[in-house]
Amino acid sequence: MSWQNAPVLIKLASAQLPGKNGAQIWGVDNRGRLYTNYQIRPGGGWDGWMTNSWSFGGYPEMVYELCASQQHEGEAQLWVLDYKRQLWSIRQDKQGNWMPWEGNWNKPPGNTVFKKIAALYEGIMQGARVWAITENGTLTSCKQNIPAGNWGGWSDWPAPKDHAGWIEVSACMQGDGKGALWGLDSKLQLWGMTQQSPGGNWGAWVGPNWEKAPRLRNIAAVETTVKKNNETYHGACIWGLTIDGRSTFNEQSRPSANWFGWSQGTFTDTFRGYEITAARQNNQSARVWVVSNDQVLASQQVDLNSSPPGFERFWTPEI
Repeated sequence: MSWQNAPVLIKLASAQLPGKNGAQIWGVDNRGRLYTNYQIRPGGGWDGWMTNSWSFGGYPEMVYELCASQQHEGEAQLWVLDYKRQLWSIRQDKQGNWMPWEGNWNKPPGNTVFKKIAALYEGIMQGARVWAITENGTLTSCKQNIPAGNWGGWSDWPAPKDHAGWIEVSACMQGDGKGALWGLDSKLQLWGMTQQSPGGNWGAWVGPNWEKAPRLRNIAAVETTVKKNNETYHGACIWGLTIDGRSTFNEQSRPSANWFGWSQGTFTDTFRGYEITAARQNNQSARVWVVSNDQVLASQQVDLNSSPPGFERFWTPEI
């Protein structure tokens, strides 16, 4: 049985919600049908899976790829690529109600076609940013204009000299107003970069094999909270699925601090997956979801001190 009796899903996205709610997860089945489930209260129970009944009409019939984040003043927004690779979006208003779908959202220039997308909420003073990987492996991005809340045009993101074309991208905040971005190239090598100041310029790519990462085929990043010596710290966590589907992660104990190192599973760690997403739950915890190789959705809540440092950490999914 899948987490929360989920349907069989092959693609995932998730985001923290504002106000009284917690988080929301979206998934796509092998026919391109979109499903969602939202958390009723921060860190609490879930409402149950539903299809397009949660939104207004005019939605994309078949979804190919998706991503989500908060935006502007914390309202959530979902972006999807349909099977024609047209970019759609739907967002919440300030009261948390979902507005109508927007087709052909912020159309890219010329004949550019996207194959992967990711988004990051940089806080109320900065809004959100969306990254997209084109068919030729180029990374491009657009940013929300604050305070108006509208969006600027697309521009190509700087690429490291020796990367082999992008195939995956993910981003999160580090607890101090500075974002972190990771990308996988076609050789399954992980690269990373961070902002030099809150809302400021981004530094150079670090890699390949950022922080001695193993070869990965999928990644998801999330801001986390760690309690140590009666003090609470925020940092970042990057999750990955290895070539054989094993889950692994690397996290910080403090904002923009050093990294603990990649987790190692035990001999009893037999779970293998191929799709992953992660989101904060509007409280002091985050949640990670993975679709197993057997097409079962599993999840793990990351609470204070639920992931001790070092190489003793491993994936203990809830199914």
